[in-house]
Amino acid sequence: FDRPLALWHELQNMLGSSDSFSVAPFQMPKLEWVQPTLEFLSPTFTEFLLFFATLILFIASWRDLRRALIMTFTGHDSRLRVLRSLNAIEEHLGSYLLTVTLINMGVGTATGLICWAAGMPNPAGLGALAATLNYLPIIGPVAMFVILALVGLIAFSTIGAAVIAPLAFVGLAFLEGHFITPTIIGRRLELNALAVFISLAFWTWLWGPMGGFLSSPLLIVALILRDHLSPSSSAQIP
Repeated sequence: FDRPLALWHELQNMLGSSDSFSVAPFQMPKLEWVQPTLEFLSPTFTEFLLFFATLILFIASWRDLRRALIMTFTGHDSRLRVLRSLNAIEEHLGSYLLTVTLINMGVGTATGLICWAAGMPNPAGLGALAATLNYLPIIGPVAMFVILALVGLIAFSTIGAAVIAPLAFVGLAFLEGHFITPTIIGRRLELNALAVFISLAFWTWLWGPMGGFLSSPLLIVALILRDHLSPSSSAQIP
């Protein structure tokens, strides 16, 4: 805030030296909102940092963890079952990550088209930002909505023109999060769309945005473990 405050001081001195503004001099803007905002965002940033640090360390040591997990079992059949389970988990999670990436690219493209149609500046950059932030459930779309609202208020002179792109993005994010993504993931990975939606709601309620990010991977892991550890016999319906 040093540079904006210095500019404000300079503007205040310029306006204060004029006779027309001598009666009502400018006051320094109050920044009481800074500390509560930082107090609110600090735990969130800490959770993100811990999550990504844990994820990076987990990926880096996955081979050793995989070998240790397999060697924990003594029997040949048990080790083979664990190996097949891990291979299936890796394959399905890779497919899930590819699917989510394609969906986010679609969201970014749609957001760029919305910004272009609404006359927003730099629609390609806003679309790329929307695709990146969409990896973070809840927080990503909310942050993108705030960014679009701020850019609209700065770029346009009327509030009506400024809120077109943010409101259109809200509709897009609602459709993508509640209908498109659960349906596509369910069909591509042979998951029930209702199970994907319930998993998203439960883990988001339990762990917040990171729970929403992990909801589908956790569901995939649970279903694979169920199929490999307790395979069900294909009984015929009477």
